[in-house]
Amino acid sequence: MDDLDLRITGALLANPRATNAQISEAVFTSEATASRRVARLVRDGTARVIGVLDGEATGRSRSLFVRLRCRPGEAHRSAQRLATWPECGSVKLLTGSVDCIAEISYTSNDHLLAITLEQLPALDGVLAVWSNQVIRRFATPHSWLPDLLPPDVVEQLRAQRLDPWSDPLPDSRVKTDALDERIAAALASDGRLGWQRLGELCDASPVTVRRRAEAMMSSGALRMRTVVEPERIGLTVNAFVALSVNPTQLSRAGELLAQHPSMLMISATTGDRNLCGEVALTSDAALYGFISETIGGLPGLQHADVAVALHSLKRAGRTRELAAVG
Repeated sequence: MDDLDLRITGALLANPRATNAQISEAVFTSEATASRRVARLVRDGTARVIGVLDGEATGRSRSLFVRLRCRPGEAHRSAQRLATWPECGSVKLLTGSVDCIAEISYTSNDHLLAITLEQLPALDGVLAVWSNQVIRRFATPHSWLPDLLPPDVVEQLRAQRLDPWSDPLPDSRVKTDALDERIAAALASDGRLGWQRLGELCDASPVTVRRRAEAMMSSGALRMRTVVEPERIGLTVNAFVALSVNPTQLSRAGELLAQHPSMLMISATTGDRNLCGEVALTSDAALYGFISETIGGLPGLQHADVAVALHSLKRAGRTRELAAVG
């Protein structure tokens, strides 16, 4: 990727549905060039724009981080099987105290019980399972934006969004109907669909689907996201952090981490660790600095476990080619 590709990717991260005119203004190029570059980035899989029905805002689901320790030689196969689960949004192979980390959505306590006590222990090769239920989100991939654009440009692009890019969301529930869910499903496949094409896919008029989509975005029910594998933009060190923080300092620690541009996500959790998240950095030296300065400087820190990702098998619900391993 050249510098213009990186800046356009930054614009898409800041505002996934930004028009080509808005992108061209933000990155100082022509609209035609912006259109051509965006199309290529999407076509070759560098950037994927999706719409996500927020489980918290709609009350549809909640999230769980699971960490697995596997028998020697079995971690890859266990992670592959886990990646096929429809409720599993992301899976990574790690080096460190655990072999695999996954984020899983669940819809009820019965569903959670089945996942933690039946499905996960039944995976071939799994020796131990730790689960951490998300109870508060400080930052999610909707807000992730490495230093690709000047702050004033980022602010301008984010101001053009209808959907909330920051967390936590207001504590309210938004009801959706069948048409809303058809719209969301279409945008989950292609988050940059035009209103005309979206209406055709949903058997509704462009005016109706635009009104419905914009209402869902404004309420926080539908959130737009640009999915980019960190290594594609030069962030070659991807790691999962699992921290124990004094409960009296948990909110402050989470808020501080959420402000760091390297954090893809960070959430307060239940279980053996009460602050879990993902970070993407340029090098081992940058990871060392992040651990020693950012994590080390957190108020109330009691324990830190940092595991480097060896391979991302699944991100944002889409599996990656297994040939990429190694």
